Amino acid sequence: MYVDILKLGQALLIFLGVAVLIILIIVLLKLIYTISSVNSIIKKNEDNISEILSTLPKTSKNFFEITDNIKEVTEVVSKTTASALEATESFQKYLVYIADILTIAKKIFSNK
Repeated sequence: MYVDILKLGQALLIFLGVAVLIILIIVLLKLIYTISSVNSIIKKNEDNISEILSTLPKTSKNFFEITDNIKEVTEVVSKTTASALEATESFQKYLVYIADILTIAKKIFSNK
C-alpha cells in the first residue's frame, strides 16, 4: 500500500476548492435575496421617496433660514441680558442709597 503525497495534496485542495465554492454560492444567494428585499422595499415606497426628494430643497432652505433666525435671536437675547445686568447693577446702587437714606431717617425719627 503506497500513498502518494502529491495526489493526497491535490485531493485535499480539490476538496477545499469545492467547499469554498459552495460557501461562495451560499453567500451570493443570500446577497441576491437581500438585494431583492431592498429593491421591493424601494418599489413599495417609491412615491414617498419621490415626495421626500422633491421637498428636500425647500426643507433645507427653511433649515438655513431658521438657523439664521436663531442666530439673530441669540444676539438679541445677549444684548437684552447685558442690559438687564447693567440695570440690576444700577438698581443695586440705588438700593444702597435708599437704604442709607432710610437708615438716616430712622435714626432721626427714633431719637425724638
